[in-house]
Amino acid sequence: MEPGAIMEMLAPVRGRLKLGVLLAALSVPCSTLAYVATAEIIAALLRGSSAGTVWLWAGLGVAGAVARVVIYNVSLSVCHYADADFRHATRTRIARHLSRVGLGWFERVGSGTVKRTVSDDVHRMHTIVAHVATDLTTAVLAPVLALAYLFVVNWVYALVLLGWLLLVVACTVPAMNRDHEKHVEEWNHAMSGLTRATVELADGIEVVKTYGSAARPVGRFAAAVEAVTTACVRWMAVAARPTTVLTILVAPATMIVLLLATGLVLVSQGAADPAAVAAFLVVGVGIPTSPQHIASLRSLVREGQLAATHVQRVLAEPWFPEPANPKVPEGHRIEFSEVRFGYDEGTEVLHGIDLTLEPGTVTALVGPSGSGKTTLARLLPRFFDVGSGAIRVGGVDVRDIGTPRLLSSMAIVFQDVVLLRDTIRENIRIGCPGATDEQVLDAARRAQIHDVVENCPDGYDTVLGTGSGGLSGGEKQRLTIARAILGKPPIVVLDEATAHADPHSEAAVQQALAELAKGSPAKSTAEDGPTMLVIAHRLHTIMHADQIVVLDEGRIAERGRHQELLAVDGLYARLWRAQQPAPRAADETRAASDGHREVRS
Repeated sequence: MEPGAIMEMLAPVRGRLKLGVLLAALSVPCSTLAYVATAEIIAALLRGSSAGTVWLWAGLGVAGAVARVVIYNVSLSVCHYADADFRHATRTRIARHLSRVGLGWFERVGSGTVKRTVSDDVHRMHTIVAHVATDLTTAVLAPVLALAYLFVVNWVYALVLLGWLLLVVACTVPAMNRDHEKHVEEWNHAMSGLTRATVELADGIEVVKTYGSAARPVGRFAAAVEAVTTACVRWMAVAARPTTVLTILVAPATMIVLLLATGLVLVSQGAADPAAVAAFLVVGVGIPTSPQHIASLRSLVREGQLAATHVQRVLAEPWFPEPANPKVPEGHRIEFSEVRFGYDEGTEVLHGIDLTLEPGTVTALVGPSGSGKTTLARLLPRFFDVGSGAIRVGGVDVRDIGTPRLLSSMAIVFQDVVLLRDTIRENIRIGCPGATDEQVLDAARRAQIHDVVENCPDGYDTVLGTGSGGLSGGEKQRLTIARAILGKPPIVVLDEATAHADPHSEAAVQQALAELAKGSPAKSTAEDGPTMLVIAHRLHTIMHADQIVVLDEGRIAERGRHQELLAVDGLYARLWRAQQPAPRAADETRAASDGHREVRS
């Protein structure tokens, strides 16, 4: 835990927190005055004082109570407004920072850590900002003022009360704090695991419903719940006993017995009068509530400090390096030069990739699962940086091109469609905010999705939810293609764009992709069209690609056009035959086997 983390994060609202502390401090004498007035009224009645004295104290008590409520509530308001600004600023800061962190970090830590940082950790700091400034001030000053008044009333009686409180604290607080930080850290770690397991369970609910308790997400969720329970039990086993003892020893009933017994002894010995006993019963009974409140605040403050430390660690994640002097590429010719890459240190996924993509052409990446196709495609928009070698666009290394310019030059259609919880119109317009409604409609028509949108409940104003408004996989894919068409990008990356499309939708998706390949309607020649990189498992969808690159275990095994690769009868040919209808595939397999036997002979 780093105590300085929370102080650094509170810097923008520190001035308002100081104002809240000042107002809270002013409210304490007003609150104490109300109790003192009650004690003095009782004393006046016991001593037979005049009615004027009683009414004077009554007026002072009412004034003190009203003033305390007003001032303390203003203090709370100041701190809560500061907390609202603090949470907004902190979450905005986290979001902006994470938008510039490499994708590798997200894959490493998972969505649970992001959710914990943005939501849970910021919420845990709420107590420090909104309440500690006021509550801690009143909790410290209130017993001090109360004891000062009681010492004036009867210092012997007050010493007995103070001695009792110090004895109780000395006997219980050290036991309560034993291994506190370790238990809080264990609890937070367990809660982080539970958050990740909950997100996984929600994301994989279809698998869970299909396989029930046998599904792995259910097992991981159950283990996470068990870990939280275990952490809680361990913590409570240490803290519960001293906490219970403390609560009993300073409970109002215990304090009344203690103060009354002490008072009777002092009165019998002439060291106090009944008025003093009344004062101690009115003012002294409530004094222990402040240390108890401080103890509970201390636990919450530590949780807030741990949360602040975690947020600071996330904010310390280095940004993806940006060029100091960004260069502007000339054209959209793409070159991969001796590209090597690995997600983990010492484990290489791509090995010396040399590849050129000419403007106006379609390059298809094919190969077995795990051969590195998606990894290679992700390096182009610089989702990750190459380990060695270089990727150039228009003759400029992508690391020397500013990320906004690089990404704005590309349209990326992922295998897993990402749609925002917004209208269909805004989902299409997301990459081109200034596009007119007519341009949006034109892009939708070219993407073969316009008629589908027209049949939605509110047309283009239909809001897509978690179920994406009832759209099928192919329809959602065409929506993202419309988004790409609207931006008229010079570079297009398609990652299994037809993966989730049924045969009927696949034809529409292929038409939409054909429109995307044309680029802007103003383009006049093939060379003016976009540079396209297509990842495909369904080989019939890329038969007419200008260049087919076959990857195998992170290396380029073959490259060429469809017929050329079939003639080579290598990996591509085997993949092609495996995807043909069964009878035809069987005939071709036998022919290939005969051919191999002839070669061997």
